[in-house]
Amino acid sequence: MSQSIDGLSYVGQISSEIPHYSKTTEPPNPVPANLLAFIEVHQDEIMDDQFGIPVKADSYDDGEWWDVPANRHNQGCDFSFVDGHVEHWRWQVPKKVTVPRGSVQPLAPGELGDFNRMESGFRQDFSD
Repeated sequence: MSQSIDGLSYVGQISSEIPHYSKTTEPPNPVPANLLAFIEVHQDEIMDDQFGIPVKADSYDDGEWWDVPANRHNQGCDFSFVDGHVEHWRWQVPKKVTVPRGSVQPLAPGELGDFNRMESGFRQDFSD
């Protein structure tokens, strides 16, 4: 599940630093049709029940994955969105896990477009 929904950290604590929605009455930004809900995680990276990446509110650069998306389905994966629809995204660069499970992975050359596309489906900060 996306870090934007409930914002649970890997140790089960609500994170005050990860932008998330904890109430269904909060108006989501991005809108429900663009807000990622369920994300396929790369099979070599599955570690917990949450998919997270650095977003603009984080102090991290856009140069790393916290979780790596799947690459099993024709060099892509499926995403569900808060409004209930599902999309299949094909990657520009194949997703490979190159670090030990649970470690931060740098983006591969040419991968920034894929990262930015995913990032747009996450809550960016607490003010939106």
